[in-house]
Amino acid sequence: MESSEELLSKIASLMDALEELRLHLGVKDLSIGSRRFNAQLIFCLANACLRNRAVLLYGGMGANKTTLVNLLGSAFMNMSFDDVENLMVSGHPEQTEEKIIGFIDPRQWMQPSETEIRVLWTPWARSRWKLINEINRFPAGKQNLFLEIIKKRKLTYAGQVLVPGDTCYFATMNPEFSSTYPVDEALMDRISACVPAVQPDLLAGLNLAERTEDLRDLAEQLPRFSADEFDALPHAVDAVKLDPLAELCIVSLIRDFTLCERAPCFDKTQLSGRNPSHGLCSGCHYYNNPEVCCWQIDEGLSDRVRQDLRAFTKAVSFVCGINSGSRIEVLRAVAPYIIWHRVTPNRSMLERPPYYGARRLEYISDLVQKSIDRTVNERGEMNMIFSRAIEGEISFDKAIKELSDYDDPIARLDYIPVLERMA
Repeated sequence: MESSEELLSKIASLMDALEELRLHLGVKDLSIGSRRFNAQLIFCLANACLRNRAVLLYGGMGANKTTLVNLLGSAFMNMSFDDVENLMVSGHPEQTEEKIIGFIDPRQWMQPSETEIRVLWTPWARSRWKLINEINRFPAGKQNLFLEIIKKRKLTYAGQVLVPGDTCYFATMNPEFSSTYPVDEALMDRISACVPAVQPDLLAGLNLAERTEDLRDLAEQLPRFSADEFDALPHAVDAVKLDPLAELCIVSLIRDFTLCERAPCFDKTQLSGRNPSHGLCSGCHYYNNPEVCCWQIDEGLSDRVRQDLRAFTKAVSFVCGINSGSRIEVLRAVAPYIIWHRVTPNRSMLERPPYYGARRLEYISDLVQKSIDRTVNERGEMNMIFSRAIEGEISFDKAIKELSDYDDPIARLDYIPVLERMA
């Protein structure tokens, strides 16, 4: 098995080749500490190192969404660009289930002794690199098909089941046009990360204009991964460890978005109809406090988001070569892309400058930073008090009294109720 250093070196060579060959010259819009990367490329590479997660590239036509995923598929799957391109399924209303996943083999009807139905699975169905191109051009019924595939990690047709193995899922999505459909909320929640694909800037456009060779010929020059190397990537990511503070920040971030004093069991995922945008928070102690997230977002976050935050923080750390120290800065960079497509911001806040109703990712990013800053600066002490009470070092009453001094939803709605039940 290849070592993590060798795999990382090959990924770095792939990134360099994409730039040198002018196959991808994206804007460096992802900041991790003092370093800058292109989010579209980094999240696609990170997803290639994980399995059974999905990355959605969102943006206008010509932003290198589909081409980039196919180029990476060519490198990671060790296939020609044309072969990878032929694997993908593209959205349009008349796309059928048979064209997407498979159909019954008609030759079996010529054999009367045949009792079990045979299905001819499509190359896309069998592949461990699946691209769903223009997913919002599929109507709701077809979107449910993809939801089942991503959720169950297997395909079913005519009573037969295909398990392709651990798979990398990608999707692209254009802005809303007359020929598009809304993406189902359940399917969107299964998308691990959503990344805007930004159009090339002036300098990138000039560099791309100098590219004279055919894209397919250039793709043949990319570094290739063997099957063993491709299978070794998740193990290399798994070797990246998260420090305790990063773990606390992840859990606290989920709770900041989910806790609600007026929701059943303080859980915003239980709300239906009545939510922060529809008057739920009026008069609440935390309402209009800009440092608190709960009233600024309608939905809560599930444990699936916590898993995605952990996975992509580790994968992005690996891909970017950040293999030591705290993962807090990586988490700060990654978290907005994991969350923003799963929630609905309070419209009255989103409409204000500097968001102007359009900069939804930036709005969620600011809430993420506030949550992480609060955890780093204050919640370590809260967590210590709670942990000492659980371990019997201080009494529950003393811990409850000390935690009551913190004007924090996690202290009031998480820590204190737990200790009251245990007292």
